[in-house]
Amino acid sequence: MSAASPARSTERIVSLLWVLLAGGRRGVTRDYLVKAVDAYALSTSPAALEKMFTRDKEVLRGIGVPLEAFTVQDETGFESSDPVADTRYRIDEDRMYLPTVPFSNGERLALMRAESAWAGSDLGHAVVRALGRVDAGEDWLDTRSASDHEAFGVRLAGADRYLTELGDVVRDQAVIRFSYRKVHADRPEVRTVRAWALTNPTGVWYLVGWDLDRGEQRTFRLTRIESDPVVVTGSRGIGPAPSRPADLDLAAVRAAVSGERTPASTRLRLAAGRAVQLRLGAEVLASEPDADLVRVTYTRPAEMAGSIAAAGPLATVPDADDPLHAAVVALLDAALAAHAAPAPDVTLTAPRRRRNRRSDRDRVAAVVDAIGLANRRDGIGRAELAERLNVRDGELDALLNELWFCGMPERQFAGQQFEVHEQGGRIRITQAERLSGPLRLSVPEAAALVIGLRAAAGIPGLTDQERRDTDSALHKILEASGPEVHQAGEGIVAGFDVGPHAALAGRLHAAVRERRLVRFRYHAAATDESTQRTVEPLRLTAESGHGYLQAWCRTSDGLRNFRLDRIDALEETGEGFEPREAPPSDHLFRSRGDETTVTVHFAHRIRDLVPGFDPARTATLEDGSVVAEIRLARPDYAHAQAARFGGEFRVLAPQHLAESTVDWLRRARAGYVTDCSSPRDGTTARRPDGVA
Repeated sequence: MSAASPARSTERIVSLLWVLLAGGRRGVTRDYLVKAVDAYALSTSPAALEKMFTRDKEVLRGIGVPLEAFTVQDETGFESSDPVADTRYRIDEDRMYLPTVPFSNGERLALMRAESAWAGSDLGHAVVRALGRVDAGEDWLDTRSASDHEAFGVRLAGADRYLTELGDVVRDQAVIRFSYRKVHADRPEVRTVRAWALTNPTGVWYLVGWDLDRGEQRTFRLTRIESDPVVVTGSRGIGPAPSRPADLDLAAVRAAVSGERTPASTRLRLAAGRAVQLRLGAEVLASEPDADLVRVTYTRPAEMAGSIAAAGPLATVPDADDPLHAAVVALLDAALAAHAAPAPDVTLTAPRRRRNRRSDRDRVAAVVDAIGLANRRDGIGRAELAERLNVRDGELDALLNELWFCGMPERQFAGQQFEVHEQGGRIRITQAERLSGPLRLSVPEAAALVIGLRAAAGIPGLTDQERRDTDSALHKILEASGPEVHQAGEGIVAGFDVGPHAALAGRLHAAVRERRLVRFRYHAAATDESTQRTVEPLRLTAESGHGYLQAWCRTSDGLRNFRLDRIDALEETGEGFEPREAPPSDHLFRSRGDETTVTVHFAHRIRDLVPGFDPARTATLEDGSVVAEIRLARPDYAHAQAARFGGEFRVLAPQHLAESTVDWLRRARAGYVTDCSSPRDGTTARRPDGVA
């Protein structure tokens, strides 16, 4: 095993922790630590030693160990002749351990909902472990296995890679510098910002702060940050950086990024019996043999324009003075122009998957947590320990094997390493008595639970008692944590966005939890038909700004995803059901083997959509856009998306699909042609009947 291996790093950091604990309140000097900890004594250079020691201290503090540095002068009251040489290190054990916090079963379930909200994010492992430490109940495992916290699968983080790092920055309201690419910008630019808050008003994370270069408040979408944020130290060369205002209005951020406006209405001309997704909630004003004139109400103009454009030749806005008329025409013109432009010259390669390798902090935390959990009750069941640590059985075996090498440094303290004993499925760890219980939650862990609980209080379909339990659990977490947790939580405001469909989501969530069969009419955009569905609801989730019901559809005899904004006339049948073996998934796309492979150019503004298609190969262009090879269940889906996104979704291959997309866009654009209007891509307009 190399000295640089993960196991060796864990052994070294746990050895440092144990030497510090053995030093008690008097502490130990740096020289003593260097001699005592094997890896320090064998360090190849002073620079390497300094880097290693500094990093190890950060890891311990990061998992909640209250490590302090002090001088002899502080301890005795006498002036030291060489304070640096007399610097000592100790652990404040009075602040080290998590107090016993009794939770009711309802509060425990609320904590599980808060934990589930972070699944799939970098915070996920830490929050699961934090919950495993904070709730000491011996019936924890049984409660968890019976919990319905996965019934609401909407997440708070997703793949926003900078969220964890920026959470620390927002807590300190630090000034940071990063490279940021605005929509339609040829290249990214450097921004210097005092970080005020993080928020996810539409399921996408934004940083809100004071832009020092522009001297005003600005909002930055995390997925458009293209370099690691770096904390700026000192004030030379930067302007004033005011602190977060007490009355910072994050509701205004939601209005800006969601496009939410005062309700308005528009008249649409729809082909008879077609464009079913636009008929939901529409008022029929007049009917003709080949078309219907309807009125629809909307609150998000850009989204409505995209939906009308996505219907193509089946829908038009007949009133030329209606703002949506111009908006739809602009989308269709942009789509035609994009498909007429030269295709980018790229080489597609398999996308790099995010490594799921655990950091030193994660590994050390797991070892320390295992000891604390086992010592709290003089042993712990194997299944419960694995669940509390959020590890699989094989990972637990590796961790327990690793524990044999940890403890006091072997070179100086032979025979004082941990011993792991397992009998009858129960695990005890001896020679580890210095850690009498689980560590107090670190600030990021406690803050994540607080943020998750605040968000969970807004989950549609919870009962009043469940909301009270959520508030009570939140109060107990804050009481068990320091004031810095409250400060961190104030700067991060998160919630679950299901748009204007909260009431529907609440009814469906209740049906999922109570395992009640439901029936509704579904308006499927892909097939342009409305059908009656009877389904076994399994889970509510979200992707790309839309809410979905994952369910077993008895009508089609299979797992299906139903978009909430296309569900109409929901009714409960009064019939229960037993869950099937096929579980719902975090990934909405499930291959059936008959999909069409399509190459699509995603503009920078919508490149966030690419991971949802699970691309086989990708390439990122200099302008930040992405070319991806994806699979589509229905090729005509590409037509609708090309129009919806106004050329930002461009079909490159296969050639026949690119050509059919252009033809479809031309027919859609022809519905808006007048004596003084023609398509802007230089092509000849066609009438709806196809005559040029």
